Amino acid sequence: MPLHIIASFEPSAYVEMAILALERDGIDRSRIAAVPLKPGSANKALLHAVQRGSGNDAFDAAAVLGTICSVLSASFGFELRWGPILWGLIGLAAGAGTGFLLHRLFSKSKTDTKPRENASVVLIVRCEPNESGMISGIMQQFSAGGIGMLQEQEP
Repeated sequence: MPLHIIASFEPSAYVEMAILALERDGIDRSRIAAVPLKPGSANKALLHAVQRGSGNDAFDAAAVLGTICSVLSASFGFELRWGPILWGLIGLAAGAGTGFLLHRLFSKSKTDTKPRENASVVLIVRCEPNESGMISGIMQQFSAGGIGMLQEQEP
């Protein structure tokens, strides 16, 4: 019963060398398929909305610094003229603004929609069970990122 050996590679000369090694060891070209995957765009803002609370959002930095400054200024506000409530609100605004500005200054764009540079190439080889070890070895030799086997089902 035929198998399919499936391996993923980074786009490089290793893919071509693996195909040449397979052909050298008796695997016919008609049994080999190389499928380059198109680079996708990873919208990080959407990913953050789905995963919630990754700790990288501008709101997180503003909330942390706003809370710290609010507590500190409210505690010092007991000694100051306007009282702890007003000084707490002032500290909250100052800390939140500072946190937001620091986040904007020191972080990379979180809504980066550039395509990912490192797409993959998937190599699929149809083989007999007795050839699977040899084919897997060749793919490992040429730096396959992952290797899997799929056994064909009988109709």
